[in-house]
Amino acid sequence: MHEPSHEHEHEHEHDRQRAAQWTRPRRPRDHFPPYELADRDIVARTEKRTRKLARLYHVAQDQAWDGRAVLAELVAKHGGIHFPEDKKEAMGRLAAVLLWGELAAWSISADLALQLEDPAAKMAATSQVFDEARHFYVLRDYLWQAGIPLPRLGGYSRALLVDLLETDNLLHKLVGMQLMVENAALVLFKMVADARLEPVLSELLYYYERDEARHVGLGALALPSILPQLSPLDAGRLWLFQLRVELFMLAGGLTMRDAFAALGMDQAAMQLYSFELQRDVYKRMGADKLRRESRAGATRGLFKISRAGQDRLNRFLFPPAGDAPRSRWQSEALRALLSLAERGDRWLAARA
Repeated sequence: MHEPSHEHEHEHEHDRQRAAQWTRPRRPRDHFPPYELADRDIVARTEKRTRKLARLYHVAQDQAWDGRAVLAELVAKHGGIHFPEDKKEAMGRLAAVLLWGELAAWSISADLALQLEDPAAKMAATSQVFDEARHFYVLRDYLWQAGIPLPRLGGYSRALLVDLLETDNLLHKLVGMQLMVENAALVLFKMVADARLEPVLSELLYYYERDEARHVGLGALALPSILPQLSPLDAGRLWLFQLRVELFMLAGGLTMRDAFAALGMDQAAMQLYSFELQRDVYKRMGADKLRRESRAGATRGLFKISRAGQDRLNRFLFPPAGDAPRSRWQSEALRALLSLAERGDRWLAARA
């Protein structure tokens, strides 16, 4: 059995230090300036393993789009925005989640860009700041022009976004935003576009989908070298934090059932697509060829549910047409769950 090389030990120690920086970020007075960033050998070793992560920054530069110009061109192309009047209220409820989610993502990516010490991750987060700012103002401008009213944000959605904004744990910010909220945003943008509610919106959201897919990539590329180094306590805290996010997102979705139905959006299909994206991200994280030794721990601390569990949950919440009739207890359980979700949403909204 070969003894680990000095370089290998050094890499593991570097990974442990990086994981600590995510869960317990240092203050500038304790680490600035980071002189190791000017050390040619240290930078060379780091860049070899983070090249894909840094590439997100350059891809974002290449794919950047002028929000004002794109919106104006699409409006001119389709002779204005003609959103169906009978769907504006439902769209407003969904748009409130999307708009304020984009604003939260803008602030969170700015937090990450400010506090991260790893240059590649810092570059990727910096590119996301510009994307999210563009997403926010373009969507807001579209809603104004379309005459879609924006209601107050639901209790679950607001509580979730506030949690992500206020946590000082950068790892929780990254997982909560990049792997969960961005995943949900990617699903919603695709499903709204596919619903063909209004041609300007459908074409506009193509740009959003492309950007959001890249944002999920920040988490998928950064986490495999961080998660294996977590202590059991930090891994448990991450799992509980993610479980809370999952439950809030699930409950929030249940309170939106009527809005999704009014917009012609299939919640069962949305849920399945979301699970599919999550499985794909976890698979990519475990297949990082530069980190073969950490494959088993690449998703350490992350909340997971089996494919069978996902199918059972989906069939319970959104039974396909033609399914066998539900038993009485199943119907009562779903009715109680929906009632509880509604009451919880109102309680959280009232607290706000």
